[in-house]
Amino acid sequence: MSKAFLAAVLQDSFQSTGVAAQKGAEDLVDAIVKEILTTGGFTLPGFGTFTAHDTAARSALNPRTQEVVHVEAGSTVRFKASPVLKATVKASRMKPARKAKTAPAKAKAAPAKPAARGRKKV
Repeated sequence: MSKAFLAAVLQDSFQSTGVAAQKGAEDLVDAIVKEILTTGGFTLPGFGTFTAHDTAARSALNPRTQEVVHVEAGSTVRFKASPVLKATVKASRMKPARKAKTAPAKAKAAPAKPAARGRKKV
């Protein structure tokens, strides 16, 4: 999902101009970021929860040079999907059940031998 997608949805929903929808999408994202920064989290009922977490300093391995690299402590945002979102996604991705076989399959005739390959022997 992108800001452009959010703007398009807002434009269709409110029947507004593209500029107004773009401004609305930017304001929405800015409000979510501000809420995460001030309270440490943001919950959108029926969708999920965003929470801010601190990461510890650690050593990592550069896969190209196999050199040990120091990674400084930082912050990240984690997302946990709501049970409603999980159930909706699971239901939409389930494969349809296979049909039961009604009659036994007929035996197939053995395939003909393939032609010899390569040079012919003289």
